[in-house]
Amino acid sequence: MPSIVFDMDGVLIDSERLVLRSWECVGRDLGLTGLHELFFRCIGTTHASTKVVFAEAFGEGVNYEDFRDRTRVYYMQFTKDGIPLKPGVMELLSWLREKGWKTGLASSSREANVRRNMEITGMGPYFDTLVCGDMLTASKPAPDIYLRACAELCADPQQSYAVEDSRNGILSASAAGMKALLVPDMVPPDDIMRKNAFAVFPDLCAVRAWLEAQEYGTGA
Repeated sequence: MPSIVFDMDGVLIDSERLVLRSWECVGRDLGLTGLHELFFRCIGTTHASTKVVFAEAFGEGVNYEDFRDRTRVYYMQFTKDGIPLKPGVMELLSWLREKGWKTGLASSSREANVRRNMEITGMGPYFDTLVCGDMLTASKPAPDIYLRACAELCADPQQSYAVEDSRNGILSASAAGMKALLVPDMVPPDDIMRKNAFAVFPDLCAVRAWLEAQEYGTGA
């Protein structure tokens, strides 16, 4: 049975722009600068890893826990009427379920946030397992999160696909031995991302078409 594991933010839901907007709002409130660049360094990493980046950038001048709580207030306001999905998400997930694929989620976000997003969007039933950032010690680009997702799916990583949008995510999936499918979101793919990606697609609609072609032996 084929297996595929998805990142969440920037792949399934169009959340990263809202997170950046939240960061910028808090930066304005607190008089912080340089948050835009800092945000892109933290895409695809866990809460703990982001905290380290903040400490390096601001020292003791910024309490990261307070910053995170403030950004969460803004993010909750921005998503109170729903969370925008990436194009082709539900069509792809429905097709995978119909075809009997095993599906997993490997998100650096905390479990509480992941489950909230799954409930709001209605995507929860489409996943056989959820592995979240606060369930592990090592963050992406370490392979741990993808290896655990594959283990919970009883899937061979080398025979499984991963769908990612960030450099940390692509490196994580590639290090796990998976076929990493890159669907860029806010960060344009660089040479390292392309080198570690099995294939690159403009959106999830193209991913579905490609997977369907592989299934019926018509793909490259």
